[in-house]
Amino acid sequence: MPAALSVDQSLKRAQRALKNGDRREAKTVLTAVLQRFPANRRAQQALAQIDDVPVAELVAEAEWLERTRAYDSAERVWEQAFQRSGKAARAGLGLALCRLTLGRPAQALEACEAVLAARPDHAMALDTKGRALRDLGRLDEAEACHKAALGHGIIDAGPLNHLGILAQARGDRRAAAEFYRQALVLAPDKPDLHHNLSRTITYHAREPHLANLHAQISNAEPGDTAAAPLHFAMFKALEDLGEFDAAFAHLEIGNRLRKQEFAYDVRRDAARFSFCRALLADAPVLRNPEPAAIRPIFVTGLPRSGTTLVEQILSQAPGTQAGGELAVVASAAARVLRAMQIGKHNRIDTDTITTFRTEVLEGLRDFSDGAPVLIDKMPLNFRWIGLICAAFPEARIVHLERNPLAVAWSLYRHKFSGAGNGFAYDIADIATYLVLHRDLMSSWQQLYPGRVTTVDYGELVQSPEPAIRKIISACDLEWSDACLAPQNSTRSVLTASAAQVREPIHDEADQGWRRYETQLAPLRAALRAANMLP
Repeated sequence: MPAALSVDQSLKRAQRALKNGDRREAKTVLTAVLQRFPANRRAQQALAQIDDVPVAELVAEAEWLERTRAYDSAERVWEQAFQRSGKAARAGLGLALCRLTLGRPAQALEACEAVLAARPDHAMALDTKGRALRDLGRLDEAEACHKAALGHGIIDAGPLNHLGILAQARGDRRAAAEFYRQALVLAPDKPDLHHNLSRTITYHAREPHLANLHAQISNAEPGDTAAAPLHFAMFKALEDLGEFDAAFAHLEIGNRLRKQEFAYDVRRDAARFSFCRALLADAPVLRNPEPAAIRPIFVTGLPRSGTTLVEQILSQAPGTQAGGELAVVASAAARVLRAMQIGKHNRIDTDTITTFRTEVLEGLRDFSDGAPVLIDKMPLNFRWIGLICAAFPEARIVHLERNPLAVAWSLYRHKFSGAGNGFAYDIADIATYLVLHRDLMSSWQQLYPGRVTTVDYGELVQSPEPAIRKIISACDLEWSDACLAPQNSTRSVLTASAAQVREPIHDEADQGWRRYETQLAPLRAALRAANMLP
């Protein structure tokens, strides 16, 4: 049995917990000190300070933590604010929105329902509940919540935007565009609304949204990162009009602003990949873990490499459920890495891998509809393939590879919704990240031979049937001819490929970069220097 911490050690631990926004842990530590030493003044004073923090200060602290993207710590502070405030709506919605950012919609839903229990007609709580239900795949319920949130004037822009997202996910671009236009009447200065609308319409010279876009860009302050979506929208508009040089100029501005907003540094990812590779170099593999009700299939690769198409194909097989892009694995992996780094461990043990497995399975259950196979197509799970192989001997892993120039261009032209793809906003960063991805996948293949099924996107779209049969067989799924026609699926798709996967399989997407060969010369040179292009 380990020796009890000294008072000084306990107080330092409490201070660290407070710094990380974990007042509950700090309070537990301090209470334990006082149980052993009831008269300890320092522990008494520290505990009193925790109990005396006003709710307003907790809310301000949580908001500050979110601005610094310390969302795990922010969630803990929001929880404390919510409980201390008597479950007030402000703190409850802050907690729900933070959990949505963390990819925890089931827990966000709980916070929304706690608010609605006291205030059933609270418009923002209804709207936020709809977002949580959408992320859980319960789109009909989400739609009902967003509609129930309407009728409050200018704040209707939020639910209208979210109704547009639902319509887009169902493949109804016309309805989506109408929702976005209605939202823009109420909130014409919201850049994301302009960007959302741009993705649902095809521009022509007389499209009225063109003038709105020009006006919004003209009014934006130079260097204002909030204006980035406007430039991505203008890129889409001008490309539709065939004005490719002007379009690319706006794309460069939009990407520059996004990179500035996220302060992305590719060296951090390089260090993370290196640490993860070293950690799993000789990790134990669970041989006979307790059987789970869900067998996961992980579809991985670079974003924009074809993961949505493969998920659509797999979801046509009997007994499968498409889960979309889930944050479950990334959240569990982040906790493993953080614990290893704090403890200064350079090897992972069986207990840690078992804990990772348990946490992932618990997270996947939140999204399961009862099907025996759940497909998680979070592309960036390629980073955690080593952990997945060690913890899930029954899982199947599919990894997409795509022509480097085509995938790099697809990344650069896309504005992602979160901060997780910060490498995509700079041509040099994209080239470096592609190399990191290649090298990490090479390591996983060497460490876990035979565990990863590699699918070449070019081969998939040029000769679909043999590639699809290989994928279905590798995933131990029952064959269905429906797998050959994924465009006929009626399921909703919430990723950027929602429109593309509703078309018959084709290879046109791999040729789009050719319009911008001159502008992309630096990218081509960087990829050639890394031996990724001939």
